[in-house]
Amino acid sequence: MNLAPGEKVFYKALPEVVNQRGTVISADDKTIVLGVEAGQGIEAGKHLMISWDEQQCFAEVVEQGEGILTLRRIWSNGREYFRVDDVVPMIVRKVGEDESLTVSRLIPFFDAGVLDAESPDLDVNPKLWQMLVNIQSMLGMVLERLDLETAGFQRSGKKRVNMSATGMRFQAGERYEVGEKLEIKMLLPARPPFGVIVYGSVIRVDDLGGGENEIALQFYDISDNLRDEIIRYSLTRLREIIRNSSK
Repeated sequence: MNLAPGEKVFYKALPEVVNQRGTVISADDKTIVLGVEAGQGIEAGKHLMISWDEQQCFAEVVEQGEGILTLRRIWSNGREYFRVDDVVPMIVRKVGEDESLTVSRLIPFFDAGVLDAESPDLDVNPKLWQMLVNIQSMLGMVLERLDLETAGFQRSGKKRVNMSATGMRFQAGERYEVGEKLEIKMLLPARPPFGVIVYGSVIRVDDLGGGENEIALQFYDISDNLRDEIIRYSLTRLREIIRNSSK
């Protein structure tokens, strides 16, 4: 899934549909520098879709120069680069050295379903149907709250994360050491929401100042099913980012 210097690619600034040609100046797992035709007016913050050899990559423009675009990878159709930013309820716990680890897993929540606003049967009184719709909606909210309390997410704080199918970065006031094992319990606010419990090893700690640290964690022992759910959620979140950026 690597891009090589000198490689020709197509790119377009979303939500545009016309592809332009560019040349890769440099590329790694986080950043792509493209040589492009000058005067296109693609500003920092814009999202691009880059295509080459039947592969695609979404990226955000972080710097624009004369005939040069510096991009930050957001997502590509190779799992090793699949990253998305979000803010999620999260609980972090350090795993003791003598503690046996359980398998990373999903925490499914109850889905009460959704009733159509209009009755599918003409014989049903519209007011009665609307009452049923309201009851169903309230039931869903009550059950969702109970699920959150049972899983402990009602007491969890929200953290800004950068997440992929293989690991994540997050900020914390606590200081962790490289090599330590962490248990991460996260609530991913999909519809219906679902929680995940993942285990990982700290691979980097950056001091941000003010008592804050950025922790880089590499997941381990994640099933294909759990990995696919994280990918599916991240794709949905990516679409929201791209859709909001086009408004």
